[in-house]
Amino acid sequence: MVPVVAAAGIRHPAMVEVWRHGNRLFEVISSYSLPDDAWSYELIELADSIGSVAYLNIRIPDASPLDGPFVPVDAALADVHFGEGSVPWPILRRFIDHIERSGDIRSRAPGGSVPGE
Repeated sequence: MVPVVAAAGIRHPAMVEVWRHGNRLFEVISSYSLPDDAWSYELIELADSIGSVAYLNIRIPDASPLDGPFVPVDAALADVHFGEGSVPWPILRRFIDHIERSGDIRSRAPGGSVPGE
């Protein structure tokens, strides 16, 4: 694993973790995506059978892809991609907390709110 300098100068490597919920396993992958110029967080259900498995990917664009360490853009510009399947709420909450603790996603809006119409 190669350490990467993230927001606020915190060094963290691309990483892989496996989380368990009941009899289900979920892989969490964090890495820099060169084609997207973005930090990528993936949550993938590990299943023995072919079929619907949970998949979620959050990409946080890099504000300065050609100029040094990763600098996250505002959270409003992050993309969420998902596949079939379902994710138990405790796993989804842990995934969100994991990303927020990394410092790689931030909101410049007060309270991180989304303005309504």
